[in-house]
Amino acid sequence: MNRDDIFARLGSLLSQMKWVNRLQLLFDFLMFYGAWQVFFGAQPAMLFGVAMPRTNAAMVTFLFAMISWSFSAIRSNYRCQGLMLISTLKGKTLSEEETNVIRQFK
Repeated sequence: MNRDDIFARLGSLLSQMKWVNRLQLLFDFLMFYGAWQVFFGAQPAMLFGVAMPRTNAAMVTFLFAMISWSFSAIRSNYRCQGLMLISTLKGKTLSEEETNVIRQFK
């Protein structure tokens, strides 16, 4: 891979990481909302306007947590891919813009 291909791929990875981060933030919010309703809500628990037993609400909250954990693993994989690409650039002089792209992976 030449230098332009590496930085095009790094830019693509950064964009994907931002979207995964946003989705993870959404599911983190849903997980905390579900946990709040399960632990501090009335019986039966109300999730998104639907009354359900606490066990079912806890299961939904657990599934939100698993989705959030999956997004975290995906983001970690993107970071590892980026660091592997960056390692191929060792010893080369980089412009300021390229250095900023690399700094975002650390």
